[in-house]
Amino acid sequence: MSGTSNVIDVLLLVDADHLVSTGNVVDSVSLFVQRGLVDPHATGNQQEGGDELWFDIKKGDIVRWRATTLSRNFDTTALISNIVLGANDSDYKGVLSPPEYLTFQDVPVAYLKNNDPVDFGSTASTVTVWQAAAEAPGKLWYKIQFYLLDQETRVVGGPYIWDPYITINQ
Repeated sequence: MSGTSNVIDVLLLVDADHLVSTGNVVDSVSLFVQRGLVDPHATGNQQEGGDELWFDIKKGDIVRWRATTLSRNFDTTALISNIVLGANDSDYKGVLSPPEYLTFQDVPVAYLKNNDPVDFGSTASTVTVWQAAAEAPGKLWYKIQFYLLDQETRVVGGPYIWDPYITINQ
């Protein structure tokens, strides 16, 4: 399938209660991506959906980041406010296009209706994702900046920074 590009969804999962009470980003954040994309040469917790997730993509792929909390943003919302690319050096030569945010309106969110496990309804929501395209091969370091917001969209924590990795293959 050479020459085709894929959309690679990356989920930033935040234990908001733990992060607000401790301020410890390392113990409060995990990143998830399709299992088959996790870098097989990574070591330690980089091989799992964890704080230092290192995954592989192909040149031309689109990476799309979004955030949620363990409560699925019910009590506290996690919102990515920026994706900052690390400086290229001898170890990190991969290149992504400048990340930009996209807002999608009227995204359906499903729920159960009438106490019936097979009666489904949906409500519309607006969501924001960040995305960038893989432009040149190599390893890449980047930072995810995010905030925690209450239900009135007041900041309850942040900005927080997390800095994972990507490998862009030919």
